[in-house]
Amino acid sequence: MESGGDKGFGGEEISLLAEELIQLSVKSSLVEPTGKPTLICTIWTGRSYNPDSFRAQMRSIWKTKKKFDIQLAGQNLFLIVFEVDEDLESVMEGQPWLFRKNLIIFDRLTKPLERNQINLSVAPFWIKIGPCPPEFDKKDLLHVIGVTFGGIIKSEIIGDFCRLRVNLDVQKPLRRGIFVSINPQSRSWVAFKYEKLPNFCFGCGRIGHGIQECKVLSLAKEDKIREDPSFSIALKAESNMFGNESVKLNALSKKLNSKWLYVGSTEKNKKLQAQKEGILATTPGCHDVSRRVASEKVLSDIQEDKLDAHLEKEDFRQPARKSSWKRIDSMKIINYFEEESKLGKRKLEAIELVDIGLAEVGVNSTKRIRHGQQI
Repeated sequence: MESGGDKGFGGEEISLLAEELIQLSVKSSLVEPTGKPTLICTIWTGRSYNPDSFRAQMRSIWKTKKKFDIQLAGQNLFLIVFEVDEDLESVMEGQPWLFRKNLIIFDRLTKPLERNQINLSVAPFWIKIGPCPPEFDKKDLLHVIGVTFGGIIKSEIIGDFCRLRVNLDVQKPLRRGIFVSINPQSRSWVAFKYEKLPNFCFGCGRIGHGIQECKVLSLAKEDKIREDPSFSIALKAESNMFGNESVKLNALSKKLNSKWLYVGSTEKNKKLQAQKEGILATTPGCHDVSRRVASEKVLSDIQEDKLDAHLEKEDFRQPARKSSWKRIDSMKIINYFEEESKLGKRKLEAIELVDIGLAEVGVNSTKRIRHGQQI
């Protein structure tokens, strides 16, 4: 048998023919639009799925004026052909769309594209921001946050909360929030929550896979992340939870920052700001716990010194105002709570009796207890 060489596959040597060593160059095929409004889309997941299931689900949730056709254009690649532009726009406006909790990424197809030139990695999301710090103008806050995402599509202000529609690069980790400040001496943590958030990894924070399929984390880190995840379901706008990271960063910003006072620039304020500026300069971030505690201790000492100086100036010669009070016997307190507990149990029994048509007996029992009678 003719042999052209040996190559190792999986630690084993396989003898190959000369013809098998030839490497062919294949030109990428074109994906061409039809004469009708067309979208190209992909499902951002590494898992396999049935394309027919995808077609069926989209037909059931999209309420279009006219029919549309979903064509398979390649592996995990679809063309969606509409009859009218209005239906295409309504689908794009309703993003993000999910299939089995996985994100569907769309783009308009207006000209022929080679497959290797297709880039579907950006999707619009609504981000809920807030509660917004009162010292910031909400419009200015939305603008500066939107710039960090590459621009704003839409924005809304609802009470103390704001909504921002931006394009997210799904190849990057989700952002849990951002620090904002009016001056270098004061900063606040603003948390983000995402509406219609698909599956994402609690370890690396990326959309499209769970922690079991994560290729970024090592096995050792994966076990650690399971105990204390870097990301959590608190990132979903539908959840009322607060992530551990937001709680920690909020607490840190409150401890390191003083309340914002509109008192101009005085000599005392300048001295206090200089002291705090030196403290913040020695605190690299929330990960350095020991240095953070030291900074908080210095801040506490500064505040106590100011309080002592203020108390020294107070005139304590005025007689203190007397307040009347009497000692309550501890046993009386215990007996009181016991009676309250019994009364609560009797009320619960009365409610249960109503369900079986004996409400009158339950009400009479409760009245007797209120008058101190035994049943």
